[in-house]
Amino acid sequence: MEENARSGTIEQEKAAIEAEIEEIDRKLEELKGNNVVCDRGKARPVKKADFHLDQAKLVEVKEPEWLIPGYIPKYGITTIAGEGGVGKTSLWCSIVASITTGKQHFLTQGRQIPFENEPETVVVFSAEDSWEYVLKRRLEANGADMDRVLYMGASDERFVDLNFDGDLLKGIIDTNRPDLVIYDPVQAFVPANLRMGDRNAMRKCFTPLIGFGETYRTTSIIIAHANKQSGVWGRKRIADSSDIWDSSRSVLMTGIVPDSNGLRYITHEKSNWGKLEDSVLYELEDGVPIFKSYSKKKDREFILDEARKKNVAPAAEDAKEFIVETLKEHKQMEVKELDELAAVNGISKHALKDAKAALKKEGVTHTWAVGYGKDKIFSISLKDTLKPDE
Repeated sequence: MEENARSGTIEQEKAAIEAEIEEIDRKLEELKGNNVVCDRGKARPVKKADFHLDQAKLVEVKEPEWLIPGYIPKYGITTIAGEGGVGKTSLWCSIVASITTGKQHFLTQGRQIPFENEPETVVVFSAEDSWEYVLKRRLEANGADMDRVLYMGASDERFVDLNFDGDLLKGIIDTNRPDLVIYDPVQAFVPANLRMGDRNAMRKCFTPLIGFGETYRTTSIIIAHANKQSGVWGRKRIADSSDIWDSSRSVLMTGIVPDSNGLRYITHEKSNWGKLEDSVLYELEDGVPIFKSYSKKKDREFILDEARKKNVAPAAEDAKEFIVETLKEHKQMEVKELDELAAVNGISKHALKDAKAALKKEGVTHTWAVGYGKDKIFSISLKDTLKPDE
């Protein structure tokens, strides 16, 4: 009796085990049907090979959209680069003001075209300046709608994790859906373990910003430092990585016009979606850019002008000293005679010309002419010298 009972129990347990095995087999078949397999007791998806290609004829051709017409395209990366102290912060603050209010930016102020945009939201990440002491005041001075400006300050403990390819940045973009994000400067948002000279790593680092444009319709503006290496321009002027240039749809360079008493320039150096626009000359008044005029000069010409100025400056100073000392001795001279004497003393025509112009502008010398036509004689003297032949 007892043996029959034990046998019945064994049969029941066997039947139960077989039923469990059948259920497991059924679930495995179901998982396989859903492209899932069991790997070490865990279900994981199986990627089906996909070899299809899209037809080019089905592509919908679209016209470029512009944050600032001609200069800054929407949904991509624009880089603004310049040396320290040339006004990059004031420049991006003026852009934020334009975008948050929908008003025309000073870059296009000189064009006779209608301009009207809907106000949009901007996120600012700046590791360069304090919000309390600089940025809020600068944005308000430029007329920004502060209700539309969102930020994370460098003092926020999360800021150190704010990398281009990090989850924190992606979460912020996904949550807030800004139309524009400012990154100032680029170095603050590159992972600490990434070398900016590593081309492959930098390309991957910027890839999420391109994705933000496609997924969230967000435009990115990167603020970069320009190197001070003499005689270089274009992509070589952007410090640390040429991949910044390559990843950008538009690149603007900013600087100070040589011998201009503070006049500044913005040159359009790269454009993937249109022609290069004219350079813009402007002045800064209490942190607010004021449009002055357009120029055909590019960053190359301004850099070469500055290089020539640095090379000529010492020679011009020597020439100025020569002119003053010579006129102290001779009281007054024919300009032709002064030029001949300068040549004998090894002073170049270019340096002599610059020296004459500088001394006249400073009010040190005076020039005049006597006679007419071929008989006209030009003379020069120091300003405080009597000129009996005048």
